[in-house]
Amino acid sequence: MSPTPPPAPADQPLPPPAPEGDGAGRHRRTPFWLPAVSSRPPVFVDESGRRWRRVGRTAGGAAAALALVLAVAVALALRAPALAALGDTLVGTARRASVEPAAAPRPERPAERRAERRVRAATRHPGGSPAPFSVDAGTAERLRAVGVPGGRDPITAGFYVNWDENSRRALARHRDRLDWVVAEWVFLEPGGDSLRVAVDDSVFAVLAEGAPARRPRVLAMVTNVDVASRHFDAVRVGRLVHDPARRARAVARLAELVRRHELAGVTLDFEAYPASLDAGVATFVAELRAALRPLGAIVTATAGADLGPERAGELARAVDYLFLMLYDEHWSTSAAGPVASQGWYARSAAEYLRHVPAERAILALGAYGYHWTAGATRAVEGMTHQEVLAAAARAGVRPAWDGAALNPTLRWTDGDGVGHVVWYLDAVSGWNQARLAQAMGAAGVGVWRLGGEDPTLWQVLGRDGAAADPAPLAAMEPGYDVEFEGRGELLRLAQVPTAGRRTLGRDARTGLVTRVRIERAPTPFVVERVGADSGRPARGGGRKVALTFDDGPDPTWTPPILDTLRAYGVPATFFVVGSQVQAHMRLTRRIHAEGHEVGNHTFTHPNLSATPAWATRLELEATNRVIEAVLDRRTALFRPPYFGDAEPSTAEELEPVRIASELGMVTAGLHVDSRDWEQPRMTPDSIVRQTLAERDAHPLDGNVVLLHDGGGDRRATLAALGPMIDSLRARGDTLVLLSALTGVTREAAMPPLPPSGQFVRWVQLGGFAVAGTVAWAVRATLIAAVVLGVARVLVVLVLAAVQRRRGGRGEAGWRADPAGAAPPSVSVVVPAYNEERVIARTIASLLEQRYDGALEIVVVDDGSPDDTYGVAARAYGTHPQVAVHRKPNGGKASALNYGIARARGDVVVGMDADTVFLPDTVAELARPFADARVGAVAGNAKVGNPVNLVTRWQAVEYVTSQNLDRRAFALLDCITVVPGAVGAWRRDVVRAAGGFSDDTLAEDQDLTLAVRRRGWRVAYADAALAYTEAPDTLRALAKQRFRWSFGTLQCMWKHRDALFRREYGTLGWIAMPNTWLFQLVLAALGPLADLAFVLGLGSVWATQAQHGATHALTDLRQLLGYYLAFLLVDWGAGVVGFLMEPREDRRLTLLIFLQRFAYRQVMYWVVLRSLKAAVAGRVVGWGKLERKATVALPLDAPA
Repeated sequence: MSPTPPPAPADQPLPPPAPEGDGAGRHRRTPFWLPAVSSRPPVFVDESGRRWRRVGRTAGGAAAALALVLAVAVALALRAPALAALGDTLVGTARRASVEPAAAPRPERPAERRAERRVRAATRHPGGSPAPFSVDAGTAERLRAVGVPGGRDPITAGFYVNWDENSRRALARHRDRLDWVVAEWVFLEPGGDSLRVAVDDSVFAVLAEGAPARRPRVLAMVTNVDVASRHFDAVRVGRLVHDPARRARAVARLAELVRRHELAGVTLDFEAYPASLDAGVATFVAELRAALRPLGAIVTATAGADLGPERAGELARAVDYLFLMLYDEHWSTSAAGPVASQGWYARSAAEYLRHVPAERAILALGAYGYHWTAGATRAVEGMTHQEVLAAAARAGVRPAWDGAALNPTLRWTDGDGVGHVVWYLDAVSGWNQARLAQAMGAAGVGVWRLGGEDPTLWQVLGRDGAAADPAPLAAMEPGYDVEFEGRGELLRLAQVPTAGRRTLGRDARTGLVTRVRIERAPTPFVVERVGADSGRPARGGGRKVALTFDDGPDPTWTPPILDTLRAYGVPATFFVVGSQVQAHMRLTRRIHAEGHEVGNHTFTHPNLSATPAWATRLELEATNRVIEAVLDRRTALFRPPYFGDAEPSTAEELEPVRIASELGMVTAGLHVDSRDWEQPRMTPDSIVRQTLAERDAHPLDGNVVLLHDGGGDRRATLAALGPMIDSLRARGDTLVLLSALTGVTREAAMPPLPPSGQFVRWVQLGGFAVAGTVAWAVRATLIAAVVLGVARVLVVLVLAAVQRRRGGRGEAGWRADPAGAAPPSVSVVVPAYNEERVIARTIASLLEQRYDGALEIVVVDDGSPDDTYGVAARAYGTHPQVAVHRKPNGGKASALNYGIARARGDVVVGMDADTVFLPDTVAELARPFADARVGAVAGNAKVGNPVNLVTRWQAVEYVTSQNLDRRAFALLDCITVVPGAVGAWRRDVVRAAGGFSDDTLAEDQDLTLAVRRRGWRVAYADAALAYTEAPDTLRALAKQRFRWSFGTLQCMWKHRDALFRREYGTLGWIAMPNTWLFQLVLAALGPLADLAFVLGLGSVWATQAQHGATHALTDLRQLLGYYLAFLLVDWGAGVVGFLMEPREDRRLTLLIFLQRFAYRQVMYWVVLRSLKAAVAGRVVGWGKLERKATVALPLDAPA
């Protein structure tokens, strides 16, 4: 135990109660040893509020000015005229050079009328026109009653095929109208002993986009069709069903398919097989049903017209449902005639339903047609509904409605006098047949096939069956396909989809539609393609080839690519990204100056198929404006990012083409993708081979080659460029600009802008330059912050290691005790406020100190409303080493000053009431005072309640940040904070400095800075251990750290005159700049760094989703490389810090990584909140934390 100090003088009487607080729960009081003058108001306080109003007005004005600048910039971007003249120049020239003029309409002559009559006679179906459709009274009544509530819920199915992209488009557009999707995914192999499964996963993705409650079930269809010939092979069926082992393998394979994909069942589409196989097919069906029943799946089958009603009835008994494929009344090898006339359909359905139970029958609706020519023995081709309408448009005729067959038809005579006839099925015939199927009690209908049908059918056919009113059929929807005119890879949208119109007439008796007249046919997207055949053929039988480079300009790769092109004398077209042009204007000018073309590749390189139309337009307009501002020229060329070919096939892909066309630009597609973006897979040799292979696979005069000069590592592209040019020239190709494919010059494709708009372009150029500079500054700031942060960590590590090696001393530290020197007397001042739960334990830990000098304990209760004073007085009021005082509330600083005024020791130790000292802490704090130059000593504070993740995070921070910094800064004599929880001061130094001030919330830091400014040194005693209670919730932590951060900001501002002052040495040149830069400025910018990282990850994810992993690999490597390097340096520094603290739990170093994702964000928030509070000028209170008495000494702590 420490010796008892000499008797204390009588305690001075308490002053009268102070007036009410200043709004923060504190009273300012001048220490009694100072002159009685008014203390200063808290730093940053502006009770008038004028500062906040001035800042608000300034910020508002700046925001308004910025908004005005942005509005002007957008207005300038949008006011530019569209480039219609340029687009017309390119497309018009190419069209005149490559497209034959359309034949002018010819007056009809008698010979042609006779030819038309011969066509009609030759293509008339057997027996003349079909008999008009008629039904008996009962059927007519049932037809009129279809759809009346109370009937069976019908099934609506659609057949899906992988081989037609329109099938997927139809499914995506109409999935909510379907109950079932029957997908042609399983094929009998030629030997009949195995199955080939071709599941299209995009079907599940399309269905997942719909509402779950209306999501159709999927059945896999097994077919015996020969894919090459599209004929059904009966041999395959026989080999399968007659072999038990093959049946077992097929059943197991199908059951696994159903289980894996959670299918609703299997549909067997075995056609054109003889009756001798019926028993085997029935056996196979029975085995398959037995295997699927435990999975809750069904077995259905199709019955073509070749099967016949009786055999269909036998098959129906074996399956759950049977699709009756009631079409091909006339087929590809028959004479011309209706595909499924209404009368034939009704008779066939009635015949089949005599053998097939109606509740198991699903009647199929055809959705296609056949095209015959006069004298042909078979149909020329099968046709979809859209192909029929396209043929009618080319022939200049209008489809007609056959009132007897109730099927549409089309006839014309071509320019060679050849007659043509088409019979097909459309939405009207489909509705009529669906109504008949429901009237006959069938279980439902199925459409063969999705993608070939008249899309208007789904306006009157859905999950509830056929609609009662056919009126929606009057508006004809455009088809799914995009139609192309001409050849080449330069595109312009010539026509957008428009709806057609037909008039309908219904039969009063049956309600069916019996009269149809097409007033106006619907039109699809029509894209003009040019550039294939313009100009003269290249020498040597070769072709013109245009090299194009996307994603630049890039300062690393574009210059050497330009050097290579110049060395070979080859012009090229560069599709530039607007943001890159903004950042590299001089490089963009070089591209044009060296004879190359510049095209638009959007401003930020988004996936335009997933971008709203207004954003797409803005992307194009902004890039046009920056190109015009930099080059004083327009461009007529555009290529969307991720645009993979010259044949866009979806509305999403065509939307950018449409917008570019409206802006007068042509869209550059491509047929030759070098795939140089697939890095690191593609080597220079493979890039050349890929380019030549694609070139040979597309024998068009005018191939466009896709390469890249930006967007990643392009060293392979650079290495491949020379050999590629040599190889193309060896084939006789001529390398030209893209505009040359259309027969125009570069000047025509990129004309100079008129001088009248020069001022506007100067304004635009200045705006882009400012924007680019700001973007560069933000990027440079973030990079500088990372570099400075890493450099600081490394310097601190080295300094701390040196300090540790010297045993806590150093040239700038403190000298060892002189031999035989008496230890100084020590007074421990414990300010307390609402500490009744911990004060007794704190005093007890102090009385257990092993200190050879005189030691007294001064407890100052700062007007606590709880029983803090009573607990301390009752327990230790009579102890000779303890003095317990009570004063009106005035804040921690006033309590400390009150205690110091009554302290008798040469050294005053500050201690928080929630802190516990180890037995040797006071002795370790007192040792450095043997050096007469030392005015204060910082102890080693640690978290004493590591009870949860929040407090453990703080334990990590105390070791890796606070204490590690103190070690390093002790070596440089620039410690800025002697912690109030465990710190010591010469009493005379404190008095000379004016004591603890109350104009900041960081009174300990304020006093430390004041002591350092008076020339005293601050030492670090790493063995002076104290365990303090840390906040155990994020809310409490944020409250405490806000006080610390705001107090630090107050101190830095209060002592700002010491910054970079030579007389203050390392304080002004190292300590204070370190605090300003790393604790305040960079901490405030921390959220921007995190946001940049998150946005970077989002950009990489979007790139990967849009264009594959290889395209995003470079960005991802760079992003993660920087971040992981920073994390590893941070973690390494933490490990070193823990190695310097032998009593710490090393496992806590694992939490360093987690700190980056929650804890640090709280620290950023408190810094920003502190800056706001400083600007606002309001009084900030102390923010007292609730004590929970959870501090516990570690088990290995010395007794």
